[in-house]
Amino acid sequence: MLISRFTKTLVGAALFVGMSFANAASYTFVGSWSVYNDDAPYWSDSAFDATNGPLAYTAQEAAALLFGGSASDYVISTIDASAANIDFQAWYDVIGYGGAVFAQDYNNKYNGAYYGPVDSFVLGDIHSAASAFVRDNNVTNLNYAFRVNAVPEPETYGLLMAGLGAIVLVRRRKTTA
Repeated sequence: MLISRFTKTLVGAALFVGMSFANAASYTFVGSWSVYNDDAPYWSDSAFDATNGPLAYTAQEAAALLFGGSASDYVISTIDASAANIDFQAWYDVIGYGGAVFAQDYNNKYNGAYYGPVDSFVLGDIHSAASAFVRDNNVTNLNYAFRVNAVPEPETYGLLMAGLGAIVLVRRRKTTA
């Protein structure tokens, strides 16, 4: 069975395009927030148990809290709302220290979730934690959240184009017969 040059070219182009998108991810901007906002609890908020304090969140966890879904649905940037400028970092409030930029999944949680007792805080001690949604200082810089969109695997593109090529081949044979 002879395969036409057109079909070979079509399948080759499909595989090339599929491989080009192999590691590409698509991101959609969903919103931004500042650690210092009206909704974020304070580290020393009396509404929380003084021995545990409020939960400390990674930036991805904060995005899931604010915009829905799970932490793995998001990537975070400190630059702007453009997907081309994502730096996978975020602003955090570090108890007793101020704002700092860490990785979007930075996890410095005392006791697995909380910052620990206020009275035991010592700068640089393990009792200091960082959160992208709990505040103590005026961390006004914005964190920009982007939802990760599913990108088909390269094999999907290849199979799609091979199927289309096969349809073209079958139709050509029917018209020549």
